[in-house]
Amino acid sequence: MATRKIQATKNYRMFKRSDENRILDLKAHKRLEQSMKKYGFLPCFPIVCQRVGKDLIVKEGQHRLAFAEALGLTVYWVEDDSNFDIAEINCTPKGWAPKDYALKFAANGNEVYQELLDFSEEHGVTIGLAAAMLGGTVCFKNVRDAFFSGAFKIKDRAWANAVAAIYVPCVALSKSARNARFLQACMCVCRVKEFEPKRLLQNAQRCREKFVQFSTKEAYLDMLEEVYNFGRKQLFGLKAAATMAMRERNAFEVKRLERKQRLLRSA
Repeated sequence: MATRKIQATKNYRMFKRSDENRILDLKAHKRLEQSMKKYGFLPCFPIVCQRVGKDLIVKEGQHRLAFAEALGLTVYWVEDDSNFDIAEINCTPKGWAPKDYALKFAANGNEVYQELLDFSEEHGVTIGLAAAMLGGTVCFKNVRDAFFSGAFKIKDRAWANAVAAIYVPCVALSKSARNARFLQACMCVCRVKEFEPKRLLQNAQRCREKFVQFSTKEAYLDMLEEVYNFGRKQLFGLKAAATMAMRERNAFEVKRLERKQRLLRSA
C-alpha cells in the first residue's frame, strides 16, 4: 500500500509517463510555465504517481513535471495505488475562470475587483466583458495580463455605464442581443460624440423585429445604424462614425503605450 506522503526530488529520471495520459503539449501550457517561474513547484500540488513493478508512473501532473525539469525545480510527488482513470478525473475543468480570479482578489480586499463583480452581476455580462468595458476597451485580451495578475484598474467607468445603458434595454427587447458581438457594437457606437442613446432606444421600441442574430460585430453595427435612422429623413452614418472613432481611439492608445515604454527604457 502506498504511503501517500508528499516527497521531494530533483531526480527527474525516476518518473515515467503513463500511456493513458494525454500527449505532452508544453506550448499549450504557457501560463502554467509562467506560474512555475514565478512561484516554483508548489508542494500543495504534487504530481500523483503509481508504482508499477520498478517503474514510478506519472498518473497526473506530467506538464508540471516537464516544466520543473526544464526550470530545474524540485518536484513534489505522492505515490497512490488507487485504480483511477486519468481521463475521468480530468474530464472536469480545473483551470480558474476569470470570475474565480475576480472573487479571489475581491476576497483579499481589492475593491476594484469587487466593483467589477458588481458591474458584471448588475448588467448581466461576463467578468471578461465587464473588465473590457471598465478597462476602456472592447476586447478582454487588452486587459488580460493586468486582470490575472491582480493589477486591473478601472479606466473608463463613464463609458462602461453608457454602454450598459443601451445594451441592457436592448437585451430586454430581444434575447438575440445578448451576446458579445452585439455588446462590442454598442461599445463602438458609444465612442461616437454625436451619438444619441435616447434616439436609439426609442427607435428600438418601434422596430424590435430588426433585432435578430448576427455572427459579426460589423453586422450588428449595420443593424444599429438601421434602427438609429428608423423613420428619419436625414440619415446618420453611425457605423462609419463608430469605425472612425474606434480607429482614432486605438491610435491614441498605441501612442500612449509607446510613450510609456520610452519612459520605462529611459528610467
